Amino acid sequence: MAASILEASAHQAILARLEALTPESKALWGTMNVNGMLCHTADQIRMALNQKQTKDISNPLSRTLMKRMVLGGMKIPKGKVKTAPELAQEDGGTQPTGFEEDRKVLVGLLTNFVESPIGKATHPMFGVMTKAQWGKMIHSHLDHHLSQFGA
Repeated sequence: MAASILEASAHQAILARLEALTPESKALWGTMNVNGMLCHTADQIRMALNQKQTKDISNPLSRTLMKRMVLGGMKIPKGKVKTAPELAQEDGGTQPTGFEEDRKVLVGLLTNFVESPIGKATHPMFGVMTKAQWGKMIHSHLDHHLSQFGA
């Protein structure tokens, strides 16, 4: 079963891993830098909070089987998933400002998500998702990118 950012222990573990990052943290794969990763993952949480809209690129397979597999704990393959343009640094994603500020924004958004009464929000690939589903997705996404930076 996949962990969820809504679980106190999983939330605290993610916060500790975020704290372990430094401005000098280097990616073990991919082209993203650490500041870009902080903004990219923050943008995902903005989607879950209905603060950032994305174009629907889903299809019946992605809204059913793929969604179930990812929410069930399937690891995201390194370098194999194309980021939605609205979350990509070179496209419509939030641009980095400074390491500490970007990390503070991400931590604040995580807290906001956990405490938020939101019901549902739309994911570009998986369609409408509940808060519980987003909790798993956010954890999986952060785990993937924190591993990318050795945290």
